[in-house]
Amino acid sequence: MSAAQAFAQEMADWEALRAAVHDNAPNLPDVQRAQAAFEDIMSKVQEMKARQNSLTAARQETTQLLNKLLVDGRELAIRLRAVVKSNLGPKNERLVQFKIAPLRKHHRKPAAQPPAGTPAEPTTTTPTPTPPPATKPAA
Repeated sequence: MSAAQAFAQEMADWEALRAAVHDNAPNLPDVQRAQAAFEDIMSKVQEMKARQNSLTAARQETTQLLNKLLVDGRELAIRLRAVVKSNLGPKNERLVQFKIAPLRKHHRKPAAQPPAGTPAEPTTTTPTPTPPPATKPAA
């Protein structure tokens, strides 16, 4: 049972109790104080539930507005970084401060040279046999 269903069931139960007490008031002489307190609490609960529903709607609206602002903010951050990059240049190391990777030279590692004094061994390659193509069984 959901919370909304449980609340509705509780309110229906309370409403039936209030109606029963009202209908039988002449036979219940000592019930007036308890009845007044119960009805007061019941009205406060209903007011609070209405407030909760209103706040839920406001929260949902606020969440939608916040998400839209975040999308707009991300787009503006991209544009701002592009302006910064165009002003400083794509290789400027200050770009790191703006969380932009500057263009840097790529240094290649030199090819591995055999140690001096050892003759280079001739490399012989043996062809590897290729497996026959796989055939699909007839369906």
